[in-house]
Amino acid sequence: MDETQQGAGDVSYAPSPPEEFCGRREERERLLSILARAGAHGQAVMISGPPGIGKSSLLTWLAYEVQDRPGGLQSPVLRGEVFDLPGMIFFAIRELQNDLRRHVVSARFGDLFGGEGIREAIRYADDVFEKYAAPVEPVGLLPKTGEEIIGIYARSPRVGYDRVRGAFMDLLRELGELTAGTGHIASVLLDDVHLASSLDRRLLRDILHDLPPGIFLAFTCGAGGAAGPGCAPVQEEEIRDLGVPEVALSGMRGHEIREMAKRRFDLSLGDEAVGLLAGTASSPFSLMACFNALRRRGLPPSTTNVRGVLAGAGDPATLVFALLPGSGREWVEELSVLNPPFPVPVMACMLGLPEASVTDRAGKSGILRRLPGGEYAFAHPLLQEHCRRTLPSGAKVALNARAADCFERSMPRLPDRLYVLLSLACHLFYAREYEKAADLNRELGLRFYHRGDYATALVLTKRTITSAEHLGDEALLAAAQEQRDLIRQKIPARTGPCGEGLSSFRRDD
Repeated sequence: MDETQQGAGDVSYAPSPPEEFCGRREERERLLSILARAGAHGQAVMISGPPGIGKSSLLTWLAYEVQDRPGGLQSPVLRGEVFDLPGMIFFAIRELQNDLRRHVVSARFGDLFGGEGIREAIRYADDVFEKYAAPVEPVGLLPKTGEEIIGIYARSPRVGYDRVRGAFMDLLRELGELTAGTGHIASVLLDDVHLASSLDRRLLRDILHDLPPGIFLAFTCGAGGAAGPGCAPVQEEEIRDLGVPEVALSGMRGHEIREMAKRRFDLSLGDEAVGLLAGTASSPFSLMACFNALRRRGLPPSTTNVRGVLAGAGDPATLVFALLPGSGREWVEELSVLNPPFPVPVMACMLGLPEASVTDRAGKSGILRRLPGGEYAFAHPLLQEHCRRTLPSGAKVALNARAADCFERSMPRLPDRLYVLLSLACHLFYAREYEKAADLNRELGLRFYHRGDYATALVLTKRTITSAEHLGDEALLAAAQEQRDLIRQKIPARTGPCGEGLSSFRRDD
């Protein structure tokens, strides 16, 4: 058997399948009680907690409960996920619209969405979002002088934020009228909003102010430094000021730990072992790392064995990777420099493998998860953070250089042009290819400045400054510093997601 597949017996670190979800009964009952009121008046709720506490798993359970559970509500769910690549303006919102478009043509919800009103609302929202992104998102990518990559940008009519908000609110109102009038509730689920751009968060706040009847909005938000020091507290304060109910997750209790061990791992824990875990490793991510380690090593779940596993772990992510075979560890480390979602052609190029082999291994690794669009991401962000943190400096440079080359090679096959340019700007900079990085980061920084995403513009411009310093280009340095100062004037105190630091954007920004 290939070494990268030897972990196939491990339970995946991706969000728990709904039928295996354990514990959180009080939290689930609260979510359902809020959901029940959404038919008469639109409702919203924030699920908060530190990394690894099970926010995404609870959101996955909620999606199942609303849409797929036999005998349940059988109502449509729209789901979007925010990834750690600011600059992807309204990426998660577009995912929601894609979900709705699929529901409209599906056999299951086709009758509910058979009217022309919802179809016209979707078409109009798509058109507005496309025009809004046009000053930033290139309509094509071309090589310049045989080496550099540039974007060919549209000169479409300028569409302001007010039209974006109006188009999406019209879409929600149309959706709410259709669902509420038939006894359904349309649920909009957003994961990891603490990573969202300032423009996405502005739209979220506006939606929360005026949720139409028939709409239930649930979103997860990191706490305790989930997006870098000071980031999540600012985001939580913004939401709390709007009076949104909060379901705060903390460590699992003893009976929940026992349930998880038995249901998901077929392990029977004694009271002493349960007490030890409840006091030292009670987050679902920590528990999974411990239970997978016990199974992988063929150890019974005695208190002594649990204590030994935890003592040698350091942190849960370290334990996860300590269990991987050498080639499997190298495989995921090479992918860790990529920004999710990972396109399969780029993954295959990075690993030097056929695409079919990559998807087969990724599906069996337990470390990666497949996304609805066919791309991949780490099963849990903590795993990618661990890989990036432990990579030697020289390896980071080499892998980023390889990633930049793979994006250039795969460019004709990648549909999301903005994602390609943002990834290239990032990889070229961390590969220390400063001449290319300076040109691309400055160009993108200017475009995000004019679009109003000042936090992303600042990160890109700071990269330009660093590149100019390494190149010794005084003229470029002066121009980039002037651009930085202009951007800073637009950023109010404590903006974000992480204000000027933007530590969620990339490991070293």
